[in-house]
Amino acid sequence: MRFGALSLGLAVGLSLALAQSPQDRLPQDHAPTDITGRHKRLARQTDNLAPEAGVSTVPIERANFIDDHIFGKIDRDGIPHALLSDDATFFRRLHLDLTGLVPSGADAKAFVADPDAEKRRRLIDRLVGGVEWRDRWTYWHLDMWRTSQNRVGWAGRNLFHDYVADALLLNQPYDAFIRELLTAEARSNWYVGPASYLVRWAVFADNCTEIMHEDTADEMTVMIFRHFLGVNLQCVSCHDGANHLEQVNAWLTERKREEFWAQAAFFGNTRVLRRVELRNTQDEYGIDDRDPSRDGYSRSASSTVRVARLGEGKVEPRFILGGERPESGKPLRQELARILTAHRQFARATVNRFWAEFMGAGIVDPVDGFDFRRMSAESLADGWAVQPTHPELLEELTNDFIESGYDLQHLHKRIVSSAAYQLSTAFPSRWNPDYARYFARKFMRRLSAEQVYDAVVRATNLQVPIQIPLTDRQVEHMVQMRGPADLRRSRTLDPQQKQDLQFFMEAFGQANREFNEPTRDGSIIQAALMMNSRLIRDKAKPHNGSYLAGLLSQGMDGEDLVDSLFWQFLTRAPDEREMADSKELLASRGTAAGGEDLQWLLMNKLEFMFNR
Repeated sequence: MRFGALSLGLAVGLSLALAQSPQDRLPQDHAPTDITGRHKRLARQTDNLAPEAGVSTVPIERANFIDDHIFGKIDRDGIPHALLSDDATFFRRLHLDLTGLVPSGADAKAFVADPDAEKRRRLIDRLVGGVEWRDRWTYWHLDMWRTSQNRVGWAGRNLFHDYVADALLLNQPYDAFIRELLTAEARSNWYVGPASYLVRWAVFADNCTEIMHEDTADEMTVMIFRHFLGVNLQCVSCHDGANHLEQVNAWLTERKREEFWAQAAFFGNTRVLRRVELRNTQDEYGIDDRDPSRDGYSRSASSTVRVARLGEGKVEPRFILGGERPESGKPLRQELARILTAHRQFARATVNRFWAEFMGAGIVDPVDGFDFRRMSAESLADGWAVQPTHPELLEELTNDFIESGYDLQHLHKRIVSSAAYQLSTAFPSRWNPDYARYFARKFMRRLSAEQVYDAVVRATNLQVPIQIPLTDRQVEHMVQMRGPADLRRSRTLDPQQKQDLQFFMEAFGQANREFNEPTRDGSIIQAALMMNSRLIRDKAKPHNGSYLAGLLSQGMDGEDLVDSLFWQFLTRAPDEREMADSKELLASRGTAAGGEDLQWLLMNKLEFMFNR
């Protein structure tokens, strides 16, 4: 491929060292808030990659209470902020955030040309709750819950995926959805969808056959608190918090291991049974609360994964947030589900987690690191800063979610409808990293591994069918799969395709759902793959049925071809320099070869790889 003088920017910037922005003095007449490493990293990354912006004196119209809090704090402290994103940027951003997929260039151009003042609202209403929205958020939930076929079986994983997808598409109240996960009983998780959430956390003895009862209760407890309450109890599952967590979490320093045991005791009667009596497998489980030998959580039970328990007798269940006990005679898991989803922290942690997904970082960040001694200036522990960047906004979002009936679609619409979400990544003045706590601009984030691949196949229109194991179903996009392991078992992929796809996805941070979580960190390997991999080089070619082949078959050339490719790959028109360089490339290489080179270059522009 020939590049000539084409100054389009290559993907080597993915591994650049992000420079520190200059420091300004911030107002000191308000309580300081915590600003995390993720806020700072995203702010630096955005400042390095975002385009320059002009200054406007036109005030931003506030769309809802989110904006009252965000811009109210900005105005109070005299902080500059970005302007609203343009229509093309918003169109691409919204599709990526809500569906995980980039839009077509033709759809984007039509949206930009639409004069309707309500077109953004109408687009939000169309995308939220749709099939592509369901696919994206089903995949996201299974990533978060690490639903691996090696833990729940292929059949269990597929069924669980479909169960979650139905709950989202039907907009089941989120609290009811989570209660089903926590209370499910099943002879086999291969036949009862929600059972796969809890059985995935079963812990085995050293002989790899016996399930450790108390260890399993501990693991379930740690995970449900991380996922649904935004609290990481991992440390206090082994020892008291005092003398261990003073630099991490003030509230956890006051927690005793005995309190954790009391929380885990809600699973004291829960039996998880591996179904090896029917099939030669380790991945099929039953779960119930009916085993008479399970009579609670023992202080003296041995452990294969935690510090040895030292004590005697049974532990009585007690909720660690507030101390509520189960009602006498009621099933313990049902009581746990009732208490957990009725607790305000459930709604608070939920809205914060989705805020982080849309905005790049949480109001409390990390999202599973809530510290209840730092939630406001009134409750602040000595020596600590207030943890939420916007405490009042977090509480109003929580109220709104509860009042909506725990409506997830309502929450998504609420966030993406705000002007705060729709701000540009460009900034009209010198950026101070501490502005990140104000959400004074939109953070620029690298696409997830699934989004990178799906963006390539959507832009080129060169999809490779991926078959879902144990089914006849085939999908075109990664976000439609049941899990990452589908790539190695798909009957529609040849060995070379499997190898190329698996390496590409792993290099871009795809989770395996077994031991790791998704990451969007950049690396030089990613840059090398985008420039030199067989997968990308092949996608750039004008194969039959590809987007480029379609344009060439219409006799498109010159400015029209360049404009169409820019809209298809970057969701924007080329600027004057890009148009001139691109036309020079087409003239020197010929339309077909030049178009192939231009597609390759567009895929290697940083903005193709980022949600801006």
